[in-house]
Amino acid sequence: MPTLNKIFVIIDPTTDNQAALTNAAWVASQNQSIALHVYEAVYSTSDNADGEALKRVELARHRAWVNTLVEPIRAAGTGVTVEIDWTSKWRDAIAPAAKRAEADLIVKTASVHSGAERRLLKTSDWSLLRNSHCPVYLIKRDSVPVRVKMLLALDIKREDELHNTLNERVIEYGRALIESVPESSLYAVNAYSDSAHYVYPDALAAKIGIDKTAAHCVQGPPEKVIPEVAAQLDASIVVIGTVARDGLKAAMIGNTAEKILDSLNTNILTVVAQ
Repeated sequence: MPTLNKIFVIIDPTTDNQAALTNAAWVASQNQSIALHVYEAVYSTSDNADGEALKRVELARHRAWVNTLVEPIRAAGTGVTVEIDWTSKWRDAIAPAAKRAEADLIVKTASVHSGAERRLLKTSDWSLLRNSHCPVYLIKRDSVPVRVKMLLALDIKREDELHNTLNERVIEYGRALIESVPESSLYAVNAYSDSAHYVYPDALAAKIGIDKTAAHCVQGPPEKVIPEVAAQLDASIVVIGTVARDGLKAAMIGNTAEKILDSLNTNILTVVAQ
């Protein structure tokens, strides 16, 4: 069972609608042992003669604002720490900050980008999925999930060590979330390329411990199949595996989780295999 003691929540400084904070606070409210580490990266390029003074003022202003956001969460009994980070490279700063905080889960509002933008730009989601040491929960729906439909995206036909590890972690996290959320249900999807790689729904269902009717085996690329099945089910959360990468590997597109980010209209939990 995954350990969840600290959730690292990323604040979006451009809006008062903090969907990531709302969702993280709800998760923490289900278990008193879970604390929140609320993080905001700020920077100003203002032409100010006294740069250090500007930094002090901006850090204090943002800390006061974030503290007003978390005050009701603290009042409800959840432990909250606040970190305001001064950095111009905020996309690169998030994953290291989460690791320093010893976070078990990162929660962030998903950025909206076209496929071309994701291929050409180093987005904050891009950096997180490739560099995070722990699962990342990307929020696409503002409301807190009720009667959650959890869809696990698996690839059980490939039996190498990496995919076996990813499958097991996806199942592990899916089961853990289902157990902690009242009135929730579990589903699974496995995309396969051709008849030689066909996966029987019975086998998929047995691997997870769900009814065969909740197991969906569909021919096609995963970046097409997973969003289609999620839409058909009106899934609340899709759980998918991803691989942490750095160096040259991080410069290459090809991760399924990255490909489907903008195709899914649902929250996405990515679990990582280093």
